[in-house]
Amino acid sequence: MPIAKLPTETITPAEEVLARLDLLYMACPDCPAEPGLDKAASFADLSAMGGGRKRCSACGRAPLDLVMVEAMEVLVGHRLRKGSDPLRSIGWPLVEVGYPLAYPPRLGPKELILVGERLTKEAAAEIIARVPEIKGVIRGGGVPGVSDLQAGPHRWELLAGSDLRCDVVSSLIGDLVIYKHQSKIHVEFPRQAAPKMTVLEELYFRGRLTTVSDVLCGPGTLGLVAALGGAERVVMNDGWLPAVEDAILNLEANRSILGIDRIERPETPEGEIGGEPVLAAEAEGDGCRIEVYFGDAERLFSRAEPTDLCLIDPFPGMKYDRIAEACGVCGEVVIV
Repeated sequence: MPIAKLPTETITPAEEVLARLDLLYMACPDCPAEPGLDKAASFADLSAMGGGRKRCSACGRAPLDLVMVEAMEVLVGHRLRKGSDPLRSIGWPLVEVGYPLAYPPRLGPKELILVGERLTKEAAAEIIARVPEIKGVIRGGGVPGVSDLQAGPHRWELLAGSDLRCDVVSSLIGDLVIYKHQSKIHVEFPRQAAPKMTVLEELYFRGRLTTVSDVLCGPGTLGLVAALGGAERVVMNDGWLPAVEDAILNLEANRSILGIDRIERPETPEGEIGGEPVLAAEAEGDGCRIEVYFGDAERLFSRAEPTDLCLIDPFPGMKYDRIAEACGVCGEVVIV
């Protein structure tokens, strides 16, 4: 079987990301005071206020407000926003490593992805060139991904730079990182209260994480946490190929924490929307076997051996009754 290729984009292993969280996005002792701009104020009014917004001369980091103002300047220059528009109209800032923050972030180079509507490739390229903290610009609206295999995917568009970022997933079971190509995977930014992790923690303490399937796995969050919780076999599946590829990327990112010895790619998926399940990857190590399928969840267990526990984490707005019925061959089905 062919050995999994290394990712074409550089990823930082999970243990290294987790080790530096305490200092990530923190102001240094010499950083200027937080600007604390009113995001509802017009851009023209904020510009007229002038100074007080600058990068630190010691650490070089910039407050988020400064980064957003500089990006807004570009959009106003391209006539994509008006001077009367508020700063918040620019869109949604996503830090490169997502985890709950108790303070406004201070950003270094390539530590922010900007998502917004009414953007162009020309403006995005200028933002990347002029604002060093921004690593990627995405034009998006709605929720990217697949809620119905028959209807096809909803897409965001990466206009410039890179859309790869990761979220830190924390639980009583342990911590992982989950990388996502954010223009193709819907945003689930980590928060202190994490209902999905609460469900997994309860199953863990009940001793239910023995063999586990995550049939709508996205980038692999629930399945990999189940593996961290001691599951001896984990089956992950998604019908959207970018999600499956990110799940495989996360096997690599978390391989040390999960004790993975090998990752292989037995079959080559074709197309972006799954049909008959294809075994896209398998990993082994530390007493656990992980299988990653690309296919229709309703047909998964015609190919994969059923598990004691089946997790269904439906895409927003998705009808999942038929998937739940097909998963009835498993010992217990839990809607997350």
